[in-house]
Amino acid sequence: MRMGHFFAGITAFGLGLFLAYMYSPLVVMFVKGAGQPVLIILGALALLSVIFDRTSHKKVSLGAAVVFLAIGGYGFYDEYIATMDFIYGCFPVLMVIGGLMAVAHGIKSQT
Repeated sequence: MRMGHFFAGITAFGLGLFLAYMYSPLVVMFVKGAGQPVLIILGALALLSVIFDRTSHKKVSLGAAVVFLAIGGYGFYDEYIATMDFIYGCFPVLMVIGGLMAVAHGIKSQT
């Protein structure tokens, strides 16, 4: 057993559960703010597709990039509080998942 991974995983898992409890209204409402970052990431990926794609679909990718970035940018402006709630609510959930992964990796025998 890797004790460092195990103890770090238990600590991250416990801290994630504590933060999820402490910010429970934010954790519940983070879905409302998830749309803006997701759309901005999709728009950036579509824009990268326009830059690096060598096929004839550049106009479709450019149209998707403009639409996703425009909707994501306006949504971030309009729903700033919900987007920040998403960021604050997502962090504890990621801590719990990371903690469980570290515990599982710490329990695995060394070879």
